[in-house]
This record gives sequence, C-alpha cells and structure tokens, in this order.
Amino acid sequence: MRKCAMSAAEAKAMITGFIGIPLRVSVNKGRKRIVRYDACVTEVYPAVFTLKIENDKNITRLSCSYSDVICGDIKLSPRA
Repeated sequence: MRKCAMSAAEAKAMITGFIGIPLRVSVNKGRKRIVRYDACVTEVYPAVFTLKIENDKNITRLSCSYSDVICGDIKLSPRA
C-alpha cells in the first residue's frame, strides 16, 4: 500500500494551478514501465482532469484521476 502525500483537495488545487502551463508528465504503468509525455492540463472536473499530449502521435488526450496523483502513479512537473 502506498502512502498518501496529500489530500484530494490539495491535489485538485495543485492541478488547477497547472491549467495551460506546459508540463512534463511521468505515468507509472507498473512492472517498471514508466511513460513520459509533454502535456498541458486542459480541463479539471470533480473527479478527473484531462491532459493534452503534445509529443505522441498515437495519444492526443489522457484523462487521469486525482488519486493517481496522490498515490504517485502520475507525476507532474513544469517544463523549462
């Protein structure tokens, strides 16, 4: 079981602050498979948020839940 680093309200507030900012997203798919994307948060909903993927031909949008961010399955960091 993973530790919770923040609450759902804190995760939602953090992601709301990232709307429109270019991000580097790391998605842990399990069994040592980590996929990295350049993305931008487009919309925030009560239970999920959507990312617009910029550098992948196969995936254009990705929806994620706040629990993925809380558990560490998805990591967001601003791009330089």
